[in-house]
Amino acid sequence: MTFAELLDGADMSREIPSCPGWTVRELAGHLGGVHRWAHGVLVTGEPGEELSGPDNPDELVPWFAEGAQLLLSALEATDPQSSVWTFGPKPRLAEFWFRRQALETLVHLWDLQRALDVPLTADDELACDGVAEVVTMFFPRQVRLQRMVPLTYACALQVQDSDVTYVLAGDGTGGVSADMCDVTITGSATELLLLLWGRTELAALNVRGDADIARQVLAAPLTP
Repeated sequence: MTFAELLDGADMSREIPSCPGWTVRELAGHLGGVHRWAHGVLVTGEPGEELSGPDNPDELVPWFAEGAQLLLSALEATDPQSSVWTFGPKPRLAEFWFRRQALETLVHLWDLQRALDVPLTADDELACDGVAEVVTMFFPRQVRLQRMVPLTYACALQVQDSDVTYVLAGDGTGGVSADMCDVTITGSATELLLLLWGRTELAALNVRGDADIARQVLAAPLTP
């Protein structure tokens, strides 16, 4: 089920365990606002203000669905290679928003599914791209914006049953291979993405090496 389908009929006051302090209403208001914000960027090419959802729960479901459709329509009408504002590295192209909004929605879909006791959606292909986004875009950006210092240790993220490995090290600009890492965490792409966004615990994955080093790396603000 989609986020909008789960939202329809949900208890808006139910708490979101993975987003302390938020209820279903706050989560839907946040994601719906992000969708409308990204829609504005795609339409105008420039950043605008993120909107919040209506306070009336009866208005929230149609407001969310409308915003999701506006975003989808804008994505369908936009050339991924066209120039627009993004908060990612150059070149700043619309394809950034295709990826970012898919992953933003996926993570918050997990939040809602968990709150409503619905089995989590497993999309390992998309989740693998989400791990890459954290490692190659968010983490270096956090260092560049001085929200965190470069990592002291190097941590490999191994996608199980594949030859795909990502490395968290230094300032995120590369130069460290997987065989040079201090510790390796192995799991499905979905498990690794949930871990990077603080939605699951390290104990749920396989760790080769010093788990305390892995916890130190993961404790850093790798994402906003």
